[in-house]
Formats: sequence, structure tokens, C-alpha cells
Amino acid sequence: MHIGKLTAKYVIPIGIFVFAAIFIIGIKFFVIKVSVDQVGVRTRIWGVTRGIVQKDYGPGWHRAISAIDQWDLYDTTVQTLELAKDPSHLGHDERKEAAIRTADDYDVSADLIVKYQIKTGNAWKLRQDIGVGDRYKIIVENETRDIARSVLGRMVERDLYNPEEKRKRAEEFKIQLTERLAYRHVNVIDVLILELRFDPQLDRKIKNIKLAELDNVLNKSKALAAEQRGITQTIDADTEAVAQKIGGDKERTITVLDAETTKRTIELLAEADKYLIQKKAEADLYKKQRIAEGNLLIRQSQAEGERLRREALAGVGGDILVAMEAARNMNLADINISSLDMNLLDVDDMATRLGVLDTKGRLKVDSKTFKQIQETLNLPKGTDTSKPK
Repeated sequence: MHIGKLTAKYVIPIGIFVFAAIFIIGIKFFVIKVSVDQVGVRTRIWGVTRGIVQKDYGPGWHRAISAIDQWDLYDTTVQTLELAKDPSHLGHDERKEAAIRTADDYDVSADLIVKYQIKTGNAWKLRQDIGVGDRYKIIVENETRDIARSVLGRMVERDLYNPEEKRKRAEEFKIQLTERLAYRHVNVIDVLILELRFDPQLDRKIKNIKLAELDNVLNKSKALAAEQRGITQTIDADTEAVAQKIGGDKERTITVLDAETTKRTIELLAEADKYLIQKKAEADLYKKQRIAEGNLLIRQSQAEGERLRREALAGVGGDILVAMEAARNMNLADINISSLDMNLLDVDDMATRLGVLDTKGRLKVDSKTFKQIQETLNLPKGTDTSKPK
């Protein structure tokens, strides 16, 4: 029991302490940490294969035995070289501004910013070709100042205030710097020309030159404006003439169209009147033809009636007609007739007594012939001339 208590009280804590000490010492002397914004380059300083390992080590824990391995860490983010008189102090790699001399022998100070970055996977090459530490940053600065003298040194006084010229020089600056740093395993992101400063006398001279150029441009603009006003007035006059011509053509076209429309309307009305007269004439002709045909039928009917009447009078019908005229002229009020001797309703007997005889002494008159004679003499219709049954 005494040994167990002693173990729990002393041995276990001492063991934990020893393990922690060994772990810390192991991390300190056998392991290195590469952060997320860094890249590591390992160099074997002892062993069979000595030298730089041709590989970039990314973020994480890596072996770092002090007697065997040597590590160099490089920044993998986009870095900034600021060559300015008054730097921004934002953690950039700040240097004094670049001094240049223009093509017309004026001293000018240029504020520049260069954005650059170590090429991905080339950190071990940079360590091999350039060396340890920040030597590559010194090379970037030296190349930048050298190119600034060559590119910006070709400018003249009139180019110092020209923003378009500055942009063109910045593009050329970036191209040349990219070519020079390509084999240095550095990639140029962008180059900015912030400001160009020069002697106050040169400043006044440039301002005077610019004012003279602006006056010249102003005078040219005024002359061009006057010329444009003349052109505008000419265009206005031409436009007015064209508008009047278009208006006249429009009115003339409308007049011609009205005349053609009136002419066509008159022609259509004349054709309509002609058609109406023609149809009316045809109707009148048809009417007269129908009337003439009707009159012809009437004449033919009258002639046929007259022919029938003559035929009727030429035979027995004549005797019957005489007898009927005698019967019509008789006044029964003055004549005494015995109904025993004479039957007034017996047409044959009455006709015989009035002188209508056939070869046998009998009346040969049928009801149809008598009816025709009756109609000829305009006797009342409906007279019953048949014999009593």
C-alpha cells in the first residue's frame, strides 16, 4: 500500500513532466511549422544526399533535425515594393522614391508601387539561384529602379503632365520588369506610377507650356466652332429647302391624287348612270314587248271571238239569234198566252214557234251553242236554257 501511494504521488507526475519535456524538446529541435502564408525550403546539410531538396513544402508540420536539416521560409502572399517620398506605412516594403533624369535633362522624382509574388513551386529554385533571406527583394528593387531610369528617362517635359503618357509608360514598365524577373522566379502582378515630382521652375515652365497649348486648343476650338456654326447654318438652310421641297411635292402629289380621284369618281358615276339608263331602257323595252304581246293576244282573242260569232251567225245560230231577239222584244204583259198550248220553259218548242226549224221541224240547238250566243248578245249569265226534266 505504501509503494502504491508513493507511485501515485510521485512517479506519475514525474512521468508526465518528463513526457511533456521530451515532447517540447522534440518540437523545438526535430519539427518545424510552416504557416498558411509561407512556403518552406529544406536543405540537407548532412547525409548521403546533401543539398537543397527540389520541392516546396506547404503549410503544416515538417521534420527539422537540427544537425541534419536546414529550413528557409518565404512569404507566398502578394508583396508590395513602395518607392515613395512619403510611404504609406501599411506594412509594405518601403524605400525612398526613384530618382530619374528626363530626356531634356530635368531631375524628376517618381513614386512607384510594384506588386509581385514568388512563383508557385519555385521557392526552392529561388533559394538555389539567389540565396537565403530577402536577397530577392533587393533584386526586385534594383531592377525596378534601373527600369524606371530607362523607361521614364525617355520622357520630356510635356509628357510629365500627360496621364495617357503615364499609363503607357506604366504598361511598358511592367513588361520589361516581368521579363527581367522571370528567371529570378518572381512574378510581377502590376506596376503603378503614383506621382512625378520635379523642380518648381520646371513646374512653372510646364504649366506655361500647357497654358499655351490650352490657349492654342481653345483658339482652334473657337475656329472650329465658328466653322461648325457655318456648317450648321448651311445644313439648316439645306434642311429647310428640302423640307419646303418635300412640302411642295406633298401638296402637288395630294392635288394630283385629288384630281385622279375626282376623275375616277366621275367616271364611276358616268358608268353607273350609263348602266342605270341601259337597264331602264331594257326594262322599258321588256315592258313594251310584254304589253305588245298582251295586246296581240287580245287582238287575236277578239278576232277569234269575232270569227266564232260569224260562224255562229252563219248557221243555225243566226236563226236562234233572230228568235232570241223576237223573244226579247215580246211584251208578255200585253200578250195572252195559254199555258196549255205553250210551255214557255220548253226552249225547243219556243224556238220552233219563233221560227227556228231544222229539216225535220225540230230545234237543233245544244246548250253550248246557246251559251255562246247568249254571251255574244250580252244576255244575263246563269239563265237556265235546258229542257225541264
